[in-house]
Amino acid sequence: MMRDMFSLIEKVVPQVGQELVQRLRIMKTLAQHPERIGRKTLAEEVALSERSLRTLMDSLRSQGLVDVKQSGIRLTPIGLDVLEAMEQALDDHHEFFELAQGVKEKLGLQEVWIVKGDADVDPKVGSRLGRKVAEFLALNLESGRQVLAMTGGTTLAQVAQEFTPQLGEGRDLVFVPARGGVGGSYDIQANNIGGLMAKQTDGQFVPLFIPENIGEQVSQVLLNNPSIRHAVELSKTANVLLLSVGNANVMAERHDLTADQKRLLKDQDAVGEAFGVFFNQCGQEVLRLPRFGIQFQSLREVPLLITVVGGASKARAVEAYYKLIQHHGVLICDEGIANMVLSGANTPLK
Repeated sequence: MMRDMFSLIEKVVPQVGQELVQRLRIMKTLAQHPERIGRKTLAEEVALSERSLRTLMDSLRSQGLVDVKQSGIRLTPIGLDVLEAMEQALDDHHEFFELAQGVKEKLGLQEVWIVKGDADVDPKVGSRLGRKVAEFLALNLESGRQVLAMTGGTTLAQVAQEFTPQLGEGRDLVFVPARGGVGGSYDIQANNIGGLMAKQTDGQFVPLFIPENIGEQVSQVLLNNPSIRHAVELSKTANVLLLSVGNANVMAERHDLTADQKRLLKDQDAVGEAFGVFFNQCGQEVLRLPRFGIQFQSLREVPLLITVVGGASKARAVEAYYKLIQHHGVLICDEGIANMVLSGANTPLK
């Protein structure tokens, strides 16, 4: 697949994505001008310095893709053919390549994958996110034993449905919840999601049957239980952590917060929640709930942190989350979120 090719190339030459986007942007801009265009005007239209543009133009000219004269620059017939072929290939296999690069640069992430649609209005987006997560893992998981930890929630419940036995081929996959149970239906609990992922991939599952919000004293008592201690310690060694980000008011209800806690979230303008931590638009912690297992401050130590989010209404929460977490991980989201992040618009929180 073309998408697979781009991912593999970026692993070998990380800067290739940005350079490809810049060259395509230049060629697209030239294609929109029937007459030659000056270097200064072109630099302004593609948002590059004249010096950077000159370097890229030298490369494009040496490949016969552009014609540069004193009177201006134009795309050659060969350049137009190449542009049309590239756009078709990208449309067919990697529709959101440039959008993903923009989000990646703005949030400072290792990688961004985007699926079509907006989960707020399209119920099929959850399945698309699941297939994209499975595709990403198939490309990036090493062979042999791999421990995958996960949180709960509607998004990851949909992701689990899309896992297949192919993901487990050549791998010994072990799934373990990264947290205990919280409010909401059985289907969206981390235990159920982890169990389904293991079933779908013919992997192993290590359950963690405890509630999420428990105090320190109770936690220490529960850790005396061998099965609970094993699950907690295993989750801390995870090669991969799958989690999602929620809107603050939705997660306040799911965590069954007190009236005082909800008032605090409102007074402090909390916009999102992840891993039991509520935060504001600036990425500052507003409220932290006691939790069992992996702690929020340990997330930056996870080798591969994959955040999966859908719905434009979560864009503010996603931006704030990455300010807080300071982890250059992987974001897999829908185009609703991606467009909102790049536009900088404020969406109403749901």
